[in-house]
Amino acid sequence: MNPEKENKKGGRHLLKKGEQSQMPPKQPKKPLTPKQKALRAVYLIITILAALVVAVFAVSRFLFVKPEIPVKTDPEPTESSAPVESTENPEITGDEAPDLAAAGRKEDYYTFLLVGRDTGGGGNTDTIMVVSYDVKNQELNAMSIPRDTIVNKSWDIKKINSVYNYAGGGDKGMAALMDTVSDTIGFAPDFHIVVEWEAVGKLATAIGGVDFDVPVDMNYDDPTQDLHIHISKGFQHLDGEQVMQVLRFRKNNNGAPGIYAQGDIGRIQVQQDLLMAIADKLLQPSVVAHIPDLVDIFMENVETDLTIPNLLWLAKSAIQGGLRTDSVSFVTMPANYNGYFWSYSIGHNESYVFPYADEIVELVNEDFNPYLTDVTKANLDIVYKKSDGSIAATGGSLKDSKANAAYYDSLKPAETETPDETETPMESPLPSQSGTPTESVPPTETQSPTETPAVSESPAGTGTPEDTTPPAETQAPASTAPAETEVSSQAPAETSSEESQSPGDIGIPIFTPPEVPAA
Repeated sequence: MNPEKENKKGGRHLLKKGEQSQMPPKQPKKPLTPKQKALRAVYLIITILAALVVAVFAVSRFLFVKPEIPVKTDPEPTESSAPVESTENPEITGDEAPDLAAAGRKEDYYTFLLVGRDTGGGGNTDTIMVVSYDVKNQELNAMSIPRDTIVNKSWDIKKINSVYNYAGGGDKGMAALMDTVSDTIGFAPDFHIVVEWEAVGKLATAIGGVDFDVPVDMNYDDPTQDLHIHISKGFQHLDGEQVMQVLRFRKNNNGAPGIYAQGDIGRIQVQQDLLMAIADKLLQPSVVAHIPDLVDIFMENVETDLTIPNLLWLAKSAIQGGLRTDSVSFVTMPANYNGYFWSYSIGHNESYVFPYADEIVELVNEDFNPYLTDVTKANLDIVYKKSDGSIAATGGSLKDSKANAAYYDSLKPAETETPDETETPMESPLPSQSGTPTESVPPTETQSPTETPAVSESPAGTGTPEDTTPPAETQAPASTAPAETEVSSQAPAETSSEESQSPGDIGIPIFTPPEVPAA
C-alpha cells in the first residue's frame, strides 16, 4: 500500500499509526453581531408574513366573496295592484318604461336599501336611504327618502314608513318596501340592510364617541318611551347615548322646533351630518383595534341578504381602494315638503312629502343608477296633486278608490241639521219641567205636522203665514210655550248624571193640548 495514499471512509482521513494529521484544527465559532442577529430576525418575520399572505390569498375566495347581483323577481302582492281609478295624467308622455336589466350594468357598481328601524317607535322604518357604491371610481352616495313620502297604496295614510309593517314585516315587509322604493326612484336596489337604531349608539360607543356640532339646544322628555334628551348647542364630544338622543330629537318640550321648522327635512340633514361624522371616524386606521366589537354589534343588530364574506369584500374594497369621506355624498330626495291631503279615516288633512319626478330622475341617473341605460319617468309610479287638489299617480291609476271621493266630500259645506217637526212625538220617560204629564198628545187637525199650520186670525186681521201662535185663550201654559219649546229642541248642555232631564233638555218636543174654556 502506498504510504502516501490516503484512505477515506465516511469522509474522514484514515491515518497510519504514528502519522500526524495534516488538517488544520477547528476554529471556535464567532458570536453573531447585533446587526447579524437583527437581520436574521427580519428574515424570519418576512418568511412568516410571506406564508400568511400566501395562506390569505389561498382562502380569500372563502373570506372575501364578491357579491353576486341577485335576479330580481316580483314580490308577492300584498294588496290589489289592479287599476282602481284611472286618472288623466299630464305626467305620462306615452313612452314605455325602458328595460333597465336588459341594457346591462356598470362594472362593480352596487346599490343598497338601508333601513333604520326604531324599536322605541313601534318598529316603523323611519329612516330609509338608497345607497350606491361605485367600487371602480371609489364613490359612495346616499339619498334619504323622507318617512312621510306619499306612496300609491290602497290604505288611507299612504306614508312610505308604514309599508314595511303593513305588509307584516320580515321578508314580506322588505319585499313590499323594496317594490315601493322601486316605484319612487325607478329601480329596485340590489341588497337590503336593516339596522336597529340602537346599533348606531353602540357603534359610536365602540369607537370611543364622535365629535359633532349640535345645531340647536335639545330639551325633550317623553316618559312613555323613557326618552329624555338634554344636549346643549355647539361643537362637542358625544358618547353613544348622546348620539342616539340627537338622532331621535324632533322638537323641544316647549314646542320650539329649532332647525326642524321645515319639518322632517331638517331632522334628516342632522342625521346625515352625524352619520357622516361617524363614517369619518370609522375610516381612520385606529378603528382596526375595535373590529371585534364592531363585528359583534353588526351581528346582533343588522339584518341583511348580504353574507359576511360579501361584507368583508366590500370593506376590503373600500379600505384598499382608498374610499374617503370627501368621496361620500348624502342628499335628500327632491320633493315638496309642505304638502298635505285629506284623510278620511281621521277626518282632517294629513301632511305628506310629494316627490318631484323630473328631479328624481335626474338625480338617480347621475349618482344612483347601476344600469347602462337611463331611468325615465315611465319607470316611476309616484303620487302627485292635480290642480283641483285631488291626487293622481304617474303610473296611471290610484290604488285607493276612496281617496278622491272622500276629498271631494270634504269640500262640500256642512249641512245644518234642524229638528224634523213632521215626526210623531216620542213618549218621554222623564218628567217635564212644569210637572205636566209626560205622555205626549197628538196635535189637533189644525196643527197637523204634515200640513202648513192654519193661520189664526187676530182681531186686527194681521195674521201672516209665519204667525202660528194660537189665540190667547187657547195658549198652552207658560212652561210649554212655543218659544220655550223651540229653545229646548236645540242641543243640550252637559248636565251631571245626578240631575234629572226634562224632555226639553234632551231635545224631545212637548205637545200640550189646549185648555177648554169654562162654559
